[in-house]
Amino acid sequence: MTAHQGLGLDFDFSHMRGQIEDRGETIIHEVGLRCTCNREDLFAGETEHGAHVARQRRKFGCNICGGYGYIYRKARRLTAIVTGIRQSKAQLEAGWVVPGDATISIMPNIVVSAGDLITFTWSEPVADGQTLMRGAASMGDNQTRKTGLEEDEDRLWYDAESSIYCEDEDGREYSSESDFVLNGSKILRWTGSRPLKGKAYTIKYNAYHEWVVFMPPDIRRDRNRDLGTRVAVRKRHVALVNTSASVSASDKLPFCDRLKNC
Repeated sequence: MTAHQGLGLDFDFSHMRGQIEDRGETIIHEVGLRCTCNREDLFAGETEHGAHVARQRRKFGCNICGGYGYIYRKARRLTAIVTGIRQSKAQLEAGWVVPGDATISIMPNIVVSAGDLITFTWSEPVADGQTLMRGAASMGDNQTRKTGLEEDEDRLWYDAESSIYCEDEDGREYSSESDFVLNGSKILRWTGSRPLKGKAYTIKYNAYHEWVVFMPPDIRRDRNRDLGTRVAVRKRHVALVNTSASVSASDKLPFCDRLKNC
């Protein structure tokens, strides 16, 4: 309801909170910030060799961020109303967002900022699937890096719940019932038949998607009061292209355990 001094109308904050609590979904919010390998300090000077060590976009194989250039901290649960972006035609036509993005509306006085990470607590199919190379973590330059992967493991974008379909470049099908295991983490572990090392394969799976707040949230205020923000989010594998095979400890921790810790 719009505030109007002459009519005595105002926002009903208890109703607003009630709507989100009754109709909203539980999500996980983490504060996102640049990793120390992703830096640009104009006042740090140069090394004796003339290299600008304080200017670096991100470090391939960084053992802190895994090569993303960003880290995520202070996980907490929030309740939010989640809306598919296709229902926001004005934003699509303005070019602010693209199909596949989403928006979330959160409680007043909850701080969410650009770069933060949002994880949904329900699983959905990973778009058109993910293509991997069998054993990539132990090939080429990755042999000298701490990838966190064993010989029989490959890395996924998201915490996987179940497999929908898997096939290699030769057309051979693989099953989660007999050939590989998805244990609720970002690791696919081969236990039976598998593609040869270096072979490409594609898998579609249900996963707990991670979303990046890719632009500053829409701030809504009235008479010096916070009405809650509307946040546009983009899937992490689209917003941040991963060029590293590194895996952090949290990538191996099953999603259900990660959820309990926040």
